[in-house]
Amino acid sequence: MNNLSDIIKSKFIEEFTAISVGNLVTTLILSFLLGVFVVVVYRLTYSGVSFSRGFALSLVMLSMVTSLAILTVRSNVVLSLGMVGALSIVRFRTAIKDPMDTVFMFWSIVAGIITGAGYVTVAILATLLLGVLFLVVNLLGGKLQGSTYLVVIRYGEEAEGAVRGRLNNLGKYKIRSRNMNEAETELVVEARLNQKAMDYLGALLDVEDVSDVNIISYNGSTLL
Repeated sequence: MNNLSDIIKSKFIEEFTAISVGNLVTTLILSFLLGVFVVVVYRLTYSGVSFSRGFALSLVMLSMVTSLAILTVRSNVVLSLGMVGALSIVRFRTAIKDPMDTVFMFWSIVAGIITGAGYVTVAILATLLLGVLFLVVNLLGGKLQGSTYLVVIRYGEEAEGAVRGRLNNLGKYKIRSRNMNEAETELVVEARLNQKAMDYLGALLDVEDVSDVNIISYNGSTLL
């Protein structure tokens, strides 16, 4: 029994000391740079109302911490089992408001895993390629479809036809609400608009009996 215990201890020490300082520093620096790249892509494609600096920093830390964990346990069975046991009792209760935030968290973790596993070339190329492709898709999607907005129009009865005509010329839109009183109607519409379409709707102010046109950025599109 003592011999088996000594073998396990000596094996543990050998594998732990096999991690050189240079390898450790290189792994952490690379995972840091990849995490920063993920944050840059996240910032460029973020479409929410309030950008969270804390969440952006957490993406960098996720990449670094994950790479450090994988670097430590990748060749050590004892540490691997200990890590699995420790993570099994951890519970994360922070609510993720946007599904894309979960994607970026997973991307950051995967980049850290690949880096910590020693596949440096794969980590760099995969992260850069994913980022470039995501930027291209996001850019093309924005140009083709436009951003989603809520359009609030207040008008009198005589302007009903003009308002309906302008909205129909936009193509696809969805009426979110319609509030009416004796004096005027308030119509709230969800639509994808580019700059030309916004100017087109803004020109409704020149129509008689249209009192107000508000265009509000909206991050909860139900249009497909």
